[in-house]
Order: sequence, then C-alpha cells, then structure tokens
Amino acid sequence: MKEFSFNTFFGYENILMEKPEIVLFGAMLLPIGLIMVISIIGWVFRKLKFNMYIIQALLYTLLFTFFFGTVTMLILFFITDKNGVKLAWCWSAILIGMFCFSIINTNTISKMFTDWSKIIKN
Repeated sequence: MKEFSFNTFFGYENILMEKPEIVLFGAMLLPIGLIMVISIIGWVFRKLKFNMYIIQALLYTLLFTFFFGTVTMLILFFITDKNGVKLAWCWSAILIGMFCFSIINTNTISKMFTDWSKIIKN
C-alpha cells in the first residue's frame, strides 16, 4: 500500500516546485473563470426552472475562495518558503472549506444578499 505524502500533488510536483507563482495565478484566475462558466450554467438552469441550490453554493464557494483564498495565498507566498506544492494544498483546503461553508449556509447567504439589495434600493 502506498502512503500519502503532502510533497506530491497529482503529478504536478516538478512544475509547482520550479514555478510556485503558478499557484498564485491559479488561485486568482480559476475562481473567476469558473464563476463565468457556472453563471452561464445557472442561467440555463433558471430558464429550465431547475433547482438552483447547488449552483448558488458553487458560486458562493468560488466568490469566497477568490476573496479569502487570494489574500491567504499572497500572504503565504511572501511569508513562507514559496513551496508550490504546499501552496497548492493550502488553496485546495481553502476551496474545500469554503464549499462546506457554502453548502451549509447557502440559504442564509442568499437571504443576506436579498436583504442588502432591499436596503440599497431604499
């Protein structure tokens, strides 16, 4: 049985060790790109009258990951030893944490945004 090691990242260890800044660009650009794609999918789902809960949870996940994950990755990049594999694991942990948070609190977050939009309109 092969044991798990945090020094591996799905076969991309060499690339991430040579150029750790790739993780920073991925942490910033991947959520933005996925938000655009999932927004289009959400638009289609809304037109077909499907349930939007998982789409909203994914959008909130990517939004929070972009804001909090990018700031965290920048801090870790400039303070730590610039190990790309560890940065990639940190970013994936942030993504999974934000997904769990968003799945649990999607209705609350949606209500918060609708309440804010009512306050802004008045």
